[in-house]
Amino acid sequence: MMLETLKDMSHFIYPLLESFGYKHPLHPVLVHLPIGMNLGALLLCLIAIVFRKPEFRRSAYHALVLAGLFSLVALTMGLLDWQHYFNGSLLQPIKMKLFIALPYTLLMLIGIFIGFRQGPEAKALLPIYFIGAICVMSLGFFGGELTFTGRSPAASNPRDEGQSLFEANCSSCHPSGGNRIVPSKPIRSSRQLESLATFTNHVRNPSAAAEGQSIMPAFTPETLSDTDMAKLYDYIQHYLSLLDCVPSRDAESH
Repeated sequence: MMLETLKDMSHFIYPLLESFGYKHPLHPVLVHLPIGMNLGALLLCLIAIVFRKPEFRRSAYHALVLAGLFSLVALTMGLLDWQHYFNGSLLQPIKMKLFIALPYTLLMLIGIFIGFRQGPEAKALLPIYFIGAICVMSLGFFGGELTFTGRSPAASNPRDEGQSLFEANCSSCHPSGGNRIVPSKPIRSSRQLESLATFTNHVRNPSAAAEGQSIMPAFTPETLSDTDMAKLYDYIQHYLSLLDCVPSRDAESH
């Protein structure tokens, strides 16, 4: 029920943002706020202890409050991005981020409650600051895995625009020409690369091309224009050849 609600929200929010010219994920813009506030809370608390400055504990607690509030927003935006950009696919980095983010947000709320009841000097807050810092660094690590894993190697003709399109729309699920969702059906062995027309038809309507078996989201002309599609196709063909992964026409389709 919750996932359906998130999907319905994403169908409304992202087209609305695109109408104003914003075409990027929401989570990366907001996730730095709880990360910075949580690390700041730990640093301020350590300053209070080492230099015997108790007033810094109050600042640390205030930073924790902001971390907790921003974590709720960042988590919500992350769930929306997950539905919109990954169609709810449980890739390994996403599993780890969910596994960490939900308890982390609960931990921040517990810390806020303890500070409210016992005051910013409560001894229980230091381990909360410390565990929270470990959590946000772990979330950053798996966010990097999701974003940067599988970036293609450099070449004499980098085809920068096609590379940017691939990294923004495809690399998380298809690093280095593979397929994280269905590993047995990588891009590099797909008949969907036989021609630009075949590739475009598949990307525009993946379910139809895969006889209803694909969970890949459809990329409409509003998301990827025909010009973008040609650049993306050229980039994939070029870099798969550099990886000695020339597409096979005999391979099973996605």
